[in-house]
Amino acid sequence: MVLRKSVENVQVNFFTPKVHEILKVLNTRYMKSLNHKLIVYDSNCKVCSSLREVVLRMTPISKEKVVAYRSLSSDMSNRVDPVKFRNGMALIDTTGGATIYGPEGVAYIFSSQYKIVDFLLSFQPVFKLFTFLYKTLAYNRYIIAAPKSNFLCDCFPDKVVGYRVAFITIAVLVATILTALFGNSLRGLFPGMTGSNAAMQMLLMAGTGWVVLLLFAVAFLGNKALDYVGHLSSIMIAGLLILVPWIMLHAITGVSAVYIPALSVVLSSATMLYLHINRVRHLDISQAWTVSWFILLQTGAAGWIFFFHIN
Repeated sequence: MVLRKSVENVQVNFFTPKVHEILKVLNTRYMKSLNHKLIVYDSNCKVCSSLREVVLRMTPISKEKVVAYRSLSSDMSNRVDPVKFRNGMALIDTTGGATIYGPEGVAYIFSSQYKIVDFLLSFQPVFKLFTFLYKTLAYNRYIIAAPKSNFLCDCFPDKVVGYRVAFITIAVLVATILTALFGNSLRGLFPGMTGSNAAMQMLLMAGTGWVVLLLFAVAFLGNKALDYVGHLSSIMIAGLLILVPWIMLHAITGVSAVYIPALSVVLSSATMLYLHINRVRHLDISQAWTVSWFILLQTGAAGWIFFFHIN
């Protein structure tokens, strides 16, 4: 008994300083608080308004702490640099501390609520990736979703070619994966066709029209080409997301019912047509681009269907 107590005393004396040091570090790391903070967002931005709802749902942050820029009092608005706010949200310290912007502000918000987020973002590679994704979203937020109104204000983000290209690249990669998965889900309707063949054919059918239109935009739209291609990327993703329920249903059940994917394609096409009309109107270019887009998509699909299954 005496020996066991002696061992226990040695363990306590050995580990206590280490434990206290760890607790000290943790307490310092998790001292972040939103008690005197005000989250400011761009209410003209549909993406920002949606993310506001995500923040309110995923965290215990009260809606009084998340305020639209245009609703700020003159005292609070003077603490926001409009140049920095164009490209990222603002986190105001109501006690007079420095205002934090963009990825640093978002990281502060979620780190104050979730210890695991604070731990992960303490690693530079993770924080750099988070920053890249945030800026890609922030600089393209009016491309991802057209603004609620077209008035020009200090809220409109700068056009940074690198982040616009990054968004388009990510969108094309996601679209390629979803299109291939959709093609793979239809292989059961064609006896003897492999999943890879079905995916390749669907990529050609669905993608040819988009590629041709992209080339036309670069050739004829001048300084609006990059914006138009960005909007095309958003339209493409929105349309493909409608196909995801069928893709998941097929993956889980293996069902091969032609009417479900056919209905999904009709809904997807109608949604993309509606979005394209609105995006062209927003860009103030001719609706001839909508007509061309629609014809190219249908012609490209019909041509490959004839080549693979009719000829």
